[in-house]
Amino acid sequence: MRDTLAPLPDRTRLVFTAHSLPERVLVDDPYPDQLRESAAAVVERVGGGAADWDLAWQSAGRTPEPWRGPDILEVIRDLAAAGDHDGIAVCAQGFVADHLEVPSMTSGWHEPGGADEVGLAFGRTASLNAEPTVMAALADLVVAATPPEEAP
Repeated sequence: MRDTLAPLPDRTRLVFTAHSLPERVLVDDPYPDQLRESAAAVVERVGGGAADWDLAWQSAGRTPEPWRGPDILEVIRDLAAAGDHDGIAVCAQGFVADHLEVPSMTSGWHEPGGADEVGLAFGRTASLNAEPTVMAALADLVVAATPPEEAP
């Protein structure tokens, strides 16, 4: 997060994103609250330049039912229109690896109305992808969950 914020203007909005879900499945679901709590914990740990933040959603399905929002592209357009920010930093916290949805929906250039198109500086945090510490932790979990007779 600090690396992403460092080159951006002082008036940068930090936006955490997660995959949108239909509103009907979020009734009494802790998912939105948990995302907000984890984002708040990151902001508290990062401090300083991360005080101005919010939560947005991405990759909503193309169905007639309502999906959780606001959509990240709507947030980007609204930030630019309000004129209170010169940049946006996106943390795709609901995704653990780069795949089609992360760069395309948070790149700032891929979609019409993205940050570049509306004149905002843009940054995106790196995804975990194959980061060695994470992969080692996952491997440890798999080994711990494997019965001894099946362990490698």
